Amino acid sequence: MRYRTLLWLSALLFLLSACDTARPALTADPSANIEFTILHFNDVYEIAPLEGGKAGGLARVATVKKELMKENPNTIAVLAGDFLSPSVIGAMKKEDGERIAGLQMVEVLNTLGLDYATFGNHEFDLKDADLLQRRINQSGFEYTVCNVRRADQGKLLPFVQVVNGQQRYIPRYIIHEFSDENGRRVRLGIIGVVLPFNKAEYVAYEPVTQAFRETYEELKPQVDLVVGLTHLEVAGDIELAREVTGPLLFMGGHDHVNMTRYSEETIVAKADANVKSVYIHRVTYNPASGFAKVRSTLKKIDDSIPDDPATKAVVDKWQGDVYAIMEGMGFNPREQAMYAEEPLECKEVDIRNRPTNYGQLTVDAFAAAWPGADVYMINSGSMRMDDDLQGVVTQYDVLRTFPFGGGITWMELPGNVLEKVLETGLKTNRGEGGYFQVKNVELRGNQWFVRGTPVSVGQTYTVVLPEFVAKGNENNLGFLKDFKYKTQETLNIGADPVRNDVRNLVIAYMRTL
Repeated sequence: MRYRTLLWLSALLFLLSACDTARPALTADPSANIEFTILHFNDVYEIAPLEGGKAGGLARVATVKKELMKENPNTIAVLAGDFLSPSVIGAMKKEDGERIAGLQMVEVLNTLGLDYATFGNHEFDLKDADLLQRRINQSGFEYTVCNVRRADQGKLLPFVQVVNGQQRYIPRYIIHEFSDENGRRVRLGIIGVVLPFNKAEYVAYEPVTQAFRETYEELKPQVDLVVGLTHLEVAGDIELAREVTGPLLFMGGHDHVNMTRYSEETIVAKADANVKSVYIHRVTYNPASGFAKVRSTLKKIDDSIPDDPATKAVVDKWQGDVYAIMEGMGFNPREQAMYAEEPLECKEVDIRNRPTNYGQLTVDAFAAAWPGADVYMINSGSMRMDDDLQGVVTQYDVLRTFPFGGGITWMELPGNVLEKVLETGLKTNRGEGGYFQVKNVELRGNQWFVRGTPVSVGQTYTVVLPEFVAKGNENNLGFLKDFKYKTQETLNIGADPVRNDVRNLVIAYMRTL
C-alpha cells in the first residue's frame, strides 16, 4: 500500500487553498477517483452561540453537516478532544445530585451526528472515573485513543465504551470505509492521541510518539489512508509528523485558534474553540494509483447559518434549564456586562502562566470592591473558561469563567509570609491552577515589590484574595489556613452594593468600564 499527498504549486498554496480553488483530477478520468469529506472541530465547551449569538453554536454545525451530507454522502464528523469539561453547565448538578459533567454536550453531539472523537486533556477533569465512564457509554459516537490507559487497582487496561449494547475496549484506531455508486472504496484509518497533561489518578499515559508510531505501523497495512485525530500543542503535532511520516492529515485541537501547518508529508489543521469555526477537509483519492489530495476549508460558524431544528431543541432544553437556575441565583445570563474590543485572555495556557488582561480586570474588580489593600490576587484555577472573550460579554460569559464562584477575603500577612505566598503563587505554581493573577506586585531581580516598595520582612501587609485560597485549599498554599481573615456578605462598587461573590463583583465592575 502506498500513497502520498499531491501539492498544489507549493506547500504554502496547498495549505491555504480554499473553496475558490479548482481541484484538478488525479487522473485523466475524474470518474476513477473517490471523494469523501471530514467535518472537523475541537475544544467545544459551549453548546449555544456566544458573542451575543453571533459566533459558534452546535445547532449551526449540525446544519453544516447536513449540507455536506447532501453534497457528498461520504461525510463524517470528528471532534479532536475537550468537550466534557470545563463549562458552567457541567459544574451544575442534576436533580439526582450527580454533576451534569458533560452530559449536555453528549446529548447535543449525539443529535448533531458526531461520528468519532478522541479525548482531550479536559475530559480527565472528571475526577470520578465512573462518572467519565457513564458519559462515554452515553455517547452515540465512538472514541479512539492510542496513548492512554485506565489505571485501576494496579492494572492498566484500555478504556471501554458500550456500543450497540456491547462493552468493548476503546480502540487505538478506527477504520472507516467509504464507497461510491461505482463500487470504488477507500479505507480510512483514524488514530486518536492526547497530550499527557492532566494527571488524574485513573489515567496512565504512554509516550505520544512511541504509541502513535506503533499504532500507525499496525494500521498502515490495513488501510489506504491514515489521518490523526490529535489533541496536542501545535509544536507536538509538528514534531509527531516529523517522527512518524506518512499520515495524510492531523486534525488537531488544544490550541483554540485556527491554524494550518505542513510537516513532512502531513497537513496539520486546527479550528477555533467553541466552534467559532470548523474545518472541512475534502479528500480525493485514486484507488488505482494510491494518490490522495486534500482541500481544507476553514468555515466560520456565525448567525448567517440557520440552526438545525432537532439539535437546537436539545440545546434550548439545556440552556433553558441552566438559565432558570442562574436566574434563581439572581443573575441575568443574557444581559450584556461589557463590550470587549480586545480579547479578554482566559485560555488555560495563558492564565496559568502569565498575567493576562482578564486576570487584571478581575483583581481590579476586587480593588474597586474592597479598596485600600496592599495586594490583590486570584488563583487562575478559579477562571475555568479556557477561552478568550471578545465583543459582547454577557453575564453568562462571566458565569462560565467562574463556575464555582465564591467570596473574597481580607487578610493581614507578615512580610516573610507574603514573600512565601508570592514565591509559591507566581513561581512554584506556574502552569497550575494555583498560579496567581495579581495587582500591585512586581518582581525585580530576586526582590518582591509591593506598590513600588520592596517587601519588608518585619512589615504587615493587607491582602485581598478568594476565600478558597485564604482557607489554605490551593495547591502548595496550605499554610495560609494558619492566618485569620475577615469577609463580609456585601461590598460596594461605586455607590452600588454588590454580593460578595467573584461573579457579582466582576459583572458589577464590567458595567463601569
